[in-house]
Amino acid sequence: MNDISVFFAHIEEAAAQEGLPLAEVCRRAKSFGFDAVEMDAARLAAEDGPVLLAAARDAGLRVNCVNTFFNFGASEDSAADASAIDDAVALAKRAGSAKILAIPGFLTDAEMTRTSAAFARRRARMAEAMRALCGKAAAAGVAVLMEDFDLDRAPFHNAEELLWFMENVEGLRCAFDTGNFLYAEEDASAVLEKFLPYIGLVHCKDRSLAENDGDPKTTVAGRTLYPAAVGGGEIGIEGIVRRVVSAGYTGTFAAEHYGSKHQLSDMERSANYLHRVLG
Repeated sequence: MNDISVFFAHIEEAAAQEGLPLAEVCRRAKSFGFDAVEMDAARLAAEDGPVLLAAARDAGLRVNCVNTFFNFGASEDSAADASAIDDAVALAKRAGSAKILAIPGFLTDAEMTRTSAAFARRRARMAEAMRALCGKAAAAGVAVLMEDFDLDRAPFHNAEELLWFMENVEGLRCAFDTGNFLYAEEDASAVLEKFLPYIGLVHCKDRSLAENDGDPKTTVAGRTLYPAAVGGGEIGIEGIVRRVVSAGYTGTFAAEHYGSKHQLSDMERSANYLHRVLG
């Protein structure tokens, strides 16, 4: 049965925006109908990480996925990559998470030309490290996912580049981010069919072309996007959710609206929308 989650960063932002204790916002997130949180590895590994984890758990929110930034392939020496892999898997296990969202790394200036030998070398080293991560994680009962990251320095920022990793890293799953394809000026609904065999998580990120007080994001074509509660923007999220469910997906749909200045109310609107769509 499908459930819904929210990014823990939004809970922290809501607490700061509303002047509320973190534990209270966690309880409100649970009351809105969220079952879990998506947590950043850096926050879990921080000094107050155990406090954050306890706040989520005390409210009845499990950790669905640990979002982890790597710097895979930055050098030909794989020792640093191996150490980062061990740390990431151990952290996910401590958090009780069965998923790691891996952001493998970002290109240097010299690697940005997609047709260059430098790009090919870096991507190949990233893929090698991702294979090692998938193997180590699978042995620990943890799945590894990648998303279409909304930055052109990510060699997985559009459908074609993300599919390359899906096809070249055995066991890798997709965190299908509905809003990040728009950053690449792609239609998430149009590319969805290609990713259905790989989907292990859906990030329900809506984006608005209408100006609001949220933090803007500029697409590769120069258009300005603004954050929106799920269902409040330009993305056809209802159709995407229904198609993914009809294909047999039984996992989590994560509400995401980074940059919102109204995180608490957006969390409630997002939860209401997703519960309506999921029935």
